[in-house]
Amino acid sequence: MCRLSRSCRPWPRALVALCLSAALSAACARQAPPTESTPSTDKPVAATTGEVDRALQQAAAEALGDREGAVLVIDPLTGRLRAVVNPRLAFEQSFPPGSSIKTFTALTALRLGLIDSESRMLCPGRYTRDGVNIVCSHPKSKTPFNLAQALAYSCNFYFASVAERLSASAFTSTLAQFGFGARTGVNSSGESAGSIRAGEWRIQDALGEGEGLLATPIQMLAAYSALFNGGHLYRPRQAEADGFAPEERAAINVEVAHAGSLIAGCRGAVEYGTAAKAGLAELPLFVFGKTGTSTDSNGFRRQGWFVALAAESLGARASGGLVSPPPESLRLAVLVFARRSHGSECAEVARKVFDEYVKLEYGGSKIEDRPNPQSAIRNSQSLNPQTTIRNSQSIRVRLLREGRTETVSLEDYVLGVLSMEASTEDELEALKAQAVVSRTFALKNLGRHSSEGYDLCSNTHCQQYSNDGSRVRDQMRRAVEETRGELLSERGRPIDAYFHAACGGATSSIESLWGVPAPSYLRGVRDDYCAAMPGREWEDEIPAARLLKALSSDPRSDVGRRLDEVVVSKRDASGRAELITIEGERRKQVRGWEFKMIVGRALGWNVLKSSRFEATRRGSGFFFRGSGFGHGLGLCQQGAHVMARRGIGYRQILEHYFPGTTLGGEQAGDAGTGQRGEEGSQRRREPRLAYELRTAAFSGISAKDSGGREQRLTLSSEHFHVSYSPSVARGEIESVLRTLEAAHKDMHRRLIGASLKLPAAPRFDVVIHGSTQDFTAATGQPWFAAGATRGHRIQLQPLSVLRRRRILASTLRHEYAHSVIEAIGEGHTPRWLAEGLAIHFAGEAAMLTRFESSKRLSLDELESKLEHPASSAEMRAMYAAASREVLALIQKEGESSVWRRVTAL
Repeated sequence: MCRLSRSCRPWPRALVALCLSAALSAACARQAPPTESTPSTDKPVAATTGEVDRALQQAAAEALGDREGAVLVIDPLTGRLRAVVNPRLAFEQSFPPGSSIKTFTALTALRLGLIDSESRMLCPGRYTRDGVNIVCSHPKSKTPFNLAQALAYSCNFYFASVAERLSASAFTSTLAQFGFGARTGVNSSGESAGSIRAGEWRIQDALGEGEGLLATPIQMLAAYSALFNGGHLYRPRQAEADGFAPEERAAINVEVAHAGSLIAGCRGAVEYGTAAKAGLAELPLFVFGKTGTSTDSNGFRRQGWFVALAAESLGARASGGLVSPPPESLRLAVLVFARRSHGSECAEVARKVFDEYVKLEYGGSKIEDRPNPQSAIRNSQSLNPQTTIRNSQSIRVRLLREGRTETVSLEDYVLGVLSMEASTEDELEALKAQAVVSRTFALKNLGRHSSEGYDLCSNTHCQQYSNDGSRVRDQMRRAVEETRGELLSERGRPIDAYFHAACGGATSSIESLWGVPAPSYLRGVRDDYCAAMPGREWEDEIPAARLLKALSSDPRSDVGRRLDEVVVSKRDASGRAELITIEGERRKQVRGWEFKMIVGRALGWNVLKSSRFEATRRGSGFFFRGSGFGHGLGLCQQGAHVMARRGIGYRQILEHYFPGTTLGGEQAGDAGTGQRGEEGSQRRREPRLAYELRTAAFSGISAKDSGGREQRLTLSSEHFHVSYSPSVARGEIESVLRTLEAAHKDMHRRLIGASLKLPAAPRFDVVIHGSTQDFTAATGQPWFAAGATRGHRIQLQPLSVLRRRRILASTLRHEYAHSVIEAIGEGHTPRWLAEGLAIHFAGEAAMLTRFESSKRLSLDELESKLEHPASSAEMRAMYAAASREVLALIQKEGESSVWRRVTAL
């Protein structure tokens, strides 16, 4: 395979931020240094590779300053050195590598099967054994470190204990593979080969101390590049990019799972460990690295090491539950070595080099308008070891107003979040959905503020939180208790759980919103539930002078001394402004969300409530009309409220907003029975209605008793009586009854609004058939029909069929609506009107739009085809046509008027 040089790859690359966050507040966001305004062109001109190299050289020299040390910058995919400060020290002298060698100690143990990513040890604070006495300088922890945490904190006890089980031959074999003990071949005279001690095994060698192992900075950088670039050990060379051909010295087998474990630790070092103070996790790149501090040969002076790599995208490569950047996403590797220094100080020097690279490659994009990097895609290996994932988890929350930190349990934290983030919500199922999302966010982002001594803060940078018990309502307590321990996950790992106030009719795709790779659950969904809410639209009129001042506050939107036009030049699938062109003395183009943030920061966050808007010039000002409130990612609180009010459970709400994710977690069994699993947990958690349970006989369906009748169970609520097979779990029927009772309540409200009344009637009979054959035999309907209703009797396909089609809740509402429409219309309602109204009531319009035909049928044609659809495809097309007709009426006359049409026909 041909490995392209950096100059052969597309230029410039789009920014790929790897870090996700629910944070939108500017209060806690950090700002990158402002950049100079770009020329009056559509896009800034990209720097050439040579210009970037020269800038990196200058930045590295300035960052090192008057320290005695060296800085190296390399392309890890080719071996081309892009900057070298002090080549004599970098190439010609060798030193004990200190803790920077622990990554290779860990790799040796992983290869031998002595440890894995979850091998844990509780650090007592020092290692004292067989004459070796080494102190650990990391914070004390009451929980054992796993491998990633031990790397992140550079725990001497952990790696000395691992070294007890290693041999000299295994360790030196690994080091030799990666080029230690041999010259790299760099094009500079007088290169040192370093040294690897043979013979007796010493624990200190695995920790990088003493004279047993000496390495040059260039060896260390080449070795780290090979470890994470897919095992390609290149000859490092200083050369221009044009015509550069990589020279591979060796191909090393590095298992993906092993690389993933090591990357998790190196990322942890940057996020919360030994290199955290440098702020490398704040960059719009995925930076991971390892510090080292070793004792010089004189025995009392220290020398610091730091080596780090930056990747553009995490991609989707996974093995053993670990996710790591694919080799092709690596962009830069930087090594800093400094005498009389510490590894953490070297990381601060490296930060300035990475800053320069970001500025040149990505135009100095501001961090604050991008997902917060402290919530980077991570797994449990990169969590602060003070906080492990369990239901009894304690979380350190910083109360910003009070200026103090308190420690609370995970569930109490979720309750405090609900008291702020869902303070006005009165639907239990919506509160449950919010509880799951907030719990998932908390566990995904543990240790986000670990460098400041706590885990999460109490404002929108993390989640709003209050410890004021007077704000907590009983429904909130119930929502937290009935979802205790439940998380949203994908492939066994907590997802990046976002929520917002209102999406306006469609949730966002994170890719079009922020320009970052979109996991499947954050690509946006249509949301007719939110769209159904009144007052979802907003308007803002901003004087041109005021808007110009706001835009001038940021170099990305500064168009000079006048503002002529603001044009939405590209929209995404949700209708949000993806790109906005601003015309003035200069032309600038920014993302829609960046525009909203820039204006909001200057004029207030209630101005431009979302990026789902239209912009027009109106006299001396600009008029914005939009819908939605917030970024629009993930759970829409307003849509969840409507879904819950219509009887849809929290599981279905979460499935709607986070498609493809899994809802799970540790669940306590039923008291006294030890029962676990879906049915058991549902019985424990779900509220009970006043149900009746008895055995009844119904004929003509399935398994019969000796008298030819089927033995079935029935369950009743206030308005509904359900007959079902004993093979169906009672918890499923309870859920059906809750959905139907909520539909009844919703119908009553709608009819009252239309000055109509629900007809007085006995309980509705609901028959859930045991098979599709039973359903078609009993109703005469085709196999593709979901249900059939006549009078007050509703017959349904098996629940498993409806659930598999993802239409269970909507079918229950649809068929109930037919029963009511038939009653108030006394059987005279045209099919097209009845079907259209039932579809509207059930919230099915969105799923039918893709079946709409460009040809519009007359109402007579539509009526005829609805009576006897020839196929499932034609049935869906006719349903879509009926829905379109009724929606047109509702938009023209209002919903209440359309309900009155039913009684007038």
